[in-house]
Amino acid sequence: MHVGWLSMLGSRPDGSGLDTAELKARIEGRLHLAPRFRQRVVTPPIGEPLWADDPGFMIERHISEAVADDGGPLSGEELREVADEFLSRQLDRARPLWEILVAPRVEGGRAALLGKVHHAMVDGIAAVELGMLLFDTSPSAARPEAESWQPEHLAGGLRLAGSAATDTALEQFRSAGRAARLGLSPGRTLRMADTMRRAAFSLAEDTLRPAPASYLNRPIDGRRTVATGSLSMARLRRIKDRAGVKLNDVVLTIAAGSMRHLARLRDEDPAPLRVMVPVNVRSDADATSGNRITFAFLDLPVEEPEAERRLALVRQQTAELKRSGRVAGSDLLLRSVVGQLPGPLRGPAARLASSPRLFNLTISNVPGPRRPLYAAGRRVESIHPVIPISAEHGLALGVLSYCGSLQVGVHAHPGTLPEAGELPELLKDATSELERSLRPPAASIDRSAGPAPPVRV
Repeated sequence: MHVGWLSMLGSRPDGSGLDTAELKARIEGRLHLAPRFRQRVVTPPIGEPLWADDPGFMIERHISEAVADDGGPLSGEELREVADEFLSRQLDRARPLWEILVAPRVEGGRAALLGKVHHAMVDGIAAVELGMLLFDTSPSAARPEAESWQPEHLAGGLRLAGSAATDTALEQFRSAGRAARLGLSPGRTLRMADTMRRAAFSLAEDTLRPAPASYLNRPIDGRRTVATGSLSMARLRRIKDRAGVKLNDVVLTIAAGSMRHLARLRDEDPAPLRVMVPVNVRSDADATSGNRITFAFLDLPVEEPEAERRLALVRQQTAELKRSGRVAGSDLLLRSVVGQLPGPLRGPAARLASSPRLFNLTISNVPGPRRPLYAAGRRVESIHPVIPISAEHGLALGVLSYCGSLQVGVHAHPGTLPEAGELPELLKDATSELERSLRPPAASIDRSAGPAPPVRV
């Protein structure tokens, strides 16, 4: 359940490798901006798990290097193997839940950074904002000085249990306070109640109407593989403007087209897929860290042969989702109802929410930084997101905008989807297909009026 990324860094004229020690010092100098990165999960004898400072925290346990056996640069194939192994390994639950792997030398004079952070710490939006804290915004940025830090003393078992119980009671008190405040405004209370009612009916409908059976949903083990690609943002915006839709509609339609091509590659009949789309519900007042997302479910029209028609079907669903208020209602429902379930009931609820009964795959579209980022003086050329895969799901697609392109991360279980490496090219094919379908038909030419004027392309 880690959110991750694979970034490629530019080369230097002298061909030197990335200075891992310098990168480590820069990250350490900013850790005070993200206190959770020095905390681990502690489970008391009774009560809910909570975050506590790790008394044995050492940054060296969280940042490591990957080098070729012969000391030379990693080849592209070796980097892929390193990335797959890194993403297949669970985070150590006894330590703060994050790791960074540095490949200081990659063929072509470049370098690579791989990272993973448990989803309990961050969602996609917070991970991007966190990256902007950890990395530099100019190649010559001064190294931040590390601040002194001492872990807070960990309470004994009974005190720890008391703290957990207090935290749970405090959250229940806050929930009651929210309800009481709603009671002071009858009109708002009725609107909220109606929104939650519709969300509850929607969730019930999604649960009672199973997602289609798919080759994507089989039992999986811990193995993971990642494939990367990119799409031109300018090109996608032209498609968006020509069709008069949202960029996310274009992304989902391209995903539907790529899954259609993938089904044919596997000699499968193209069939509908239900996709789970994480939705950011963070307000401007929310802190940048933590996890503040809810979920929406949409049907990808993979069976539809016409790309323009696929776009229309996607747009119809996203427009209805926005009009219905289901996203806001689902967030309220999760926080106010599911979040207050007793501990023994949360596990089954979480397993249902992530089961293949509800959805076939995840597609996450996250807005990334618009300006270039740097790591120890090296320009970050790409940031390919890695989206978690839950049980019995073989694929998650992550896309992130960065410096004029849409960066694609295909995170898959190699046993379920050995063709995962084909998806970046299939996404490009689906983009071209959608582009062609939206071109206006060629105007008929009156030959009697002389030669047609030249057409500027």
